[in-house]
Amino acid sequence: MKAIGLTVETPGIRVVDLPSPAIERETQVKIRVAEVGIDGTDKNLVQHHLVDVEEGESHLVLGHEAWGVVSDVGKSVKNFRVGDPVIPTVRRGCGICAACLNFQSDYCYTGLYKERGIHKLHGFLSEEVVDEEAYLVPLPKDQALIAVWIEPLSIVEKALDQLRLVQQRMPSWCPHPTHAWDAPDWGGCKRAIVIGAGPLGFLATVMLRLQDVETYVVEIVDPDTTRVRMIERVGAKHLDGRAFSPEELVRGVGRIDLVFEASGASKLAIEFIPYLPRNAVYVMTGVPRAGGVTVPVNADLMLRQMVRHNLAVIGSVNSNASHFARALEDVRVIRKRFGTVLEDGITHRFLFGSAEQAFAVLQDPNSLKVVLDVLERPAVNLHAHS
Repeated sequence: MKAIGLTVETPGIRVVDLPSPAIERETQVKIRVAEVGIDGTDKNLVQHHLVDVEEGESHLVLGHEAWGVVSDVGKSVKNFRVGDPVIPTVRRGCGICAACLNFQSDYCYTGLYKERGIHKLHGFLSEEVVDEEAYLVPLPKDQALIAVWIEPLSIVEKALDQLRLVQQRMPSWCPHPTHAWDAPDWGGCKRAIVIGAGPLGFLATVMLRLQDVETYVVEIVDPDTTRVRMIERVGAKHLDGRAFSPEELVRGVGRIDLVFEASGASKLAIEFIPYLPRNAVYVMTGVPRAGGVTVPVNADLMLRQMVRHNLAVIGSVNSNASHFARALEDVRVIRKRFGTVLEDGITHRFLFGSAEQAFAVLQDPNSLKVVLDVLERPAVNLHAHS
């Protein structure tokens, strides 16, 4: 079968021929891959030739956002049968720590986890894959067109869970009891800044607007770009990060309850911290390359403001099957409230063999979600920009 990935010896994307994977355990499921989304993580792996493989391996198959159709099942598989659409999760636990043994490998204590298409395990950018039933989430057939959004949306689900949990540390300033941080309609009367309007920032914006949070998105792109149009479509406001300093942005917005960092732009992310208002929470989800940017910091000011203002700065990485399930539920609500915003957010589709073109498009501010069709369909740019 064909697969797309990186080789240890030579930089750049390669099409490799691999044996078709076989079911080796009774609890495994074989999947015919339909679509794979690519994102900043994939771009980073390719740009910097990060081929993190097990000892003895010569290549890494890319792809961690995928869905497919079950083509075979092991004898002990209970919840899937041939023909079922499924979404595979990404992280595989260490099998040692309490978190991984409790199906929460996103909180792995040992760091010995593995991740499909990223760290030590082949990804899903191949014609077929085999995985354990426990790592698969059933996909409703009516959500197949937007299934590549589910994995990144699960990341947002977890991050929002974390910041809401942290903010339960204090009484709410809002007089409405239905707007408490632990309430279903927690977003009322709240104001947020999202840093980044790429796929993760877009989804964070959609979820915040779904909760009626007044949302401002900081991005260094021109107003007349797809990314800005998409966040404005759900009622958020664009702030050009090139025109204002973090201090000016925060003061211009006024009272801020939360900041959601989704850019991986470490300099900008760090520079926001000293200017956040009292009792704010700041969740970071971007993962920049280590050793890339050194930023001079007024350490006294940062520590002083974090302590005096009761600031909470937290990191959130990965997700687990519960977040995938919640993402699938919230997709229905998103479609009801915002129509085809998720479908329209898939701006580019490419045939399986056009991976180099797909990765090149990731640099374009008029791209949002880029998808490779493993099952052949015509390549199309759904948002051609003139």
